[in-house]
Amino acid sequence: MNTVPRPGRAYLICQVAGWGAFGLIGVGMSYAFGYASPRMNATTLLGVVVGGLASHLWRGVILSRGWLSLDFGRLLPRLVAGVLAAALVTELGVWMVGLHVTRAYTWQGSTAGIMFATTFNWIFTHFLWTAIYVGSHWFTRWRDSEIQRLRLEVLARDAQLDALSAQLQPHFLFNAMNVLRALIPENPARARDLVTELSDLMRYALQAGRRERVKLDEELTAVESYLRIESARFEERLRWQIETDANVRDLLLPPMLLQMLVENAVKHGIAASDSGGEVVVSARHADGAVRLRVTNPGRLGGAGGTRIGLANAQERLRLLYGERAALRLAAENGVVTAEVTLPAERTS
Repeated sequence: MNTVPRPGRAYLICQVAGWGAFGLIGVGMSYAFGYASPRMNATTLLGVVVGGLASHLWRGVILSRGWLSLDFGRLLPRLVAGVLAAALVTELGVWMVGLHVTRAYTWQGSTAGIMFATTFNWIFTHFLWTAIYVGSHWFTRWRDSEIQRLRLEVLARDAQLDALSAQLQPHFLFNAMNVLRALIPENPARARDLVTELSDLMRYALQAGRRERVKLDEELTAVESYLRIESARFEERLRWQIETDANVRDLLLPPMLLQMLVENAVKHGIAASDSGGEVVVSARHADGAVRLRVTNPGRLGGAGGTRIGLANAQERLRLLYGERAALRLAAENGVVTAEVTLPAERTS
């Protein structure tokens, strides 16, 4: 059972103002219909206190049982039962106040018809209170989800721009063009292939940022294009391999996430080393989670070891998955490992 949070200032103000207004309206109606008296007015105002306490206890039930997180179909019958219970508690409480405190009521005057009418009035009152309370929470949750969605869009666009800038910055294109120029007379077929790889990589970077998630297969295709281009540049200094389970390529992940990790591995691991090394990309599926791992030679905090895009990636994972996803960096025995764990999801 969930812990009931302490009521906030806004809730307390709304409770006092709402039930206070309800009491004043009740007193005003008693004067308008000619049955006002000091005892009846006192009963009305004490009844407002009983109703306010009943609604506050009803709030505690809603929050302690976590009903606000339920879908409408499961929530509705619980709210109906709760409104009826709160109305009956209020009716009995007001009736006892009128009989034994203010003595505005009598046993003879407490007929079934009158009690049914007043109970129905409390049902309507608590229904209105519940609709406002639950509706305000749903609106707040919808507003927060919209804010989170917009933040995620901005972060996705930032990731797209980061990826594009990583490929489109002058030194990258300069190096790629130099490789192509050298290959054209020596190996025209490979030069044409590299132009295709570069084109595919740019197209993916442009299109992926428009989606919240992409298939791992699409991301791995872009990673392979990037590594082939860089292999033509670094030659024997860059060795790479991709290892995946058979059932992972249709799983979903945020776009450019794995691509960013591989770019960091090449930039801060291979390019920073005269002897180069091997970049290994792996994707495994187990226990309802997918684990993506990129390893490269190097060490954390070394020369040129800035963590470009890592903060962006961690924030995107937090917004998409909350505590169900994580990005970790580790270095051991001259090997840097970046590992992402996220829930295994497929397109519906």
